[in-house]
Amino acid sequence: MSRKIALPVWELTLVLMVIAAGAWSSTLSEYYLSVDQIFGSTRFFIIPGLMALGLAMVVSTGEIDISLASTIAVGTVTLSKLAAFGVPAPIAIVVVVVVGCLCGLINGLLVARWKLPSLAVTLGTMGAFRGFAFIVGSEVGYTDFSDAYLYTGSEYVFAGIVPVSLFVFLAAALVVAFVMHRTIFGRQCFSIGLNADAAWYAGVDIVRTKILTYVAAGALSALASVVWIGQYGSARGDNADGSILFVVTAVVLGGVDINGGRGTIGGVVLALCLLGTIRNGMGLANIGGPSQTVVLGALLVAGVLRPVLAAAVLKLARRPRAA
Repeated sequence: MSRKIALPVWELTLVLMVIAAGAWSSTLSEYYLSVDQIFGSTRFFIIPGLMALGLAMVVSTGEIDISLASTIAVGTVTLSKLAAFGVPAPIAIVVVVVVGCLCGLINGLLVARWKLPSLAVTLGTMGAFRGFAFIVGSEVGYTDFSDAYLYTGSEYVFAGIVPVSLFVFLAAALVVAFVMHRTIFGRQCFSIGLNADAAWYAGVDIVRTKILTYVAAGALSALASVVWIGQYGSARGDNADGSILFVVTAVVLGGVDINGGRGTIGGVVLALCLLGTIRNGMGLANIGGPSQTVVLGALLVAGVLRPVLAAAVLKLARRPRAA
């Protein structure tokens, strides 16, 4: 993690890509540049963005969690049951965040305590959590939510222009950025990702640190489930199904090394802005979902190849000097 005030090269590149994507999108519709439309389009990345913040913490330690979308489904059906029993919304939100933490704790214990491969573990819990959500919530779904439950994801402020959920995401991003960039815990996460053995010799509690990253990711996914209820007003077992590609793409494209040890939360936020802008533009151009998936997949591959290409360019740049 760089502590420089100036943006690193990749973050500056993402800023330019966001501007270019916005310019392209503005050519597709005369209404794109309206303030209402721009702030409204942030809804495209707030839910996956909250998941991406948690995933970035996990990936920084060299692990992965692909069960986050299923955690959202568990959170939404939990909210539906609490709403059906008349539980006040603030209490329900606290309960669902605790449930998300428990989902993350299960992953963390299996990966860190019992040293099982994180990809296999979270692939299994992805199916287990999703199945649990279907059992509890069924395929029919629940839609009888009160306004208090819908507020976080549906309410707008400042003359009905800025969604409340955007402030939720920005607050979460600031907290995660502070934790990862300015605390001992964040340095420990990246030291584990860079070299777990060296971190252990330095006195870092690897098991505890990894478990806490999974718990934090579960909590952020649970918070995303609260936003989901407000945006869509429905709780079903298939909520957020298929969204993990967007989340992983945002993390990798944002500059977080898939092997751990390097990356910035600011880069992840910029990547989310880029992906949200591209998705908004493709929506204005009436580009279908399968084509959007192809674009996301291509960007994911580009994000994975970025370190390799950067190293190759740097090597070529050094050859004339060496000569």
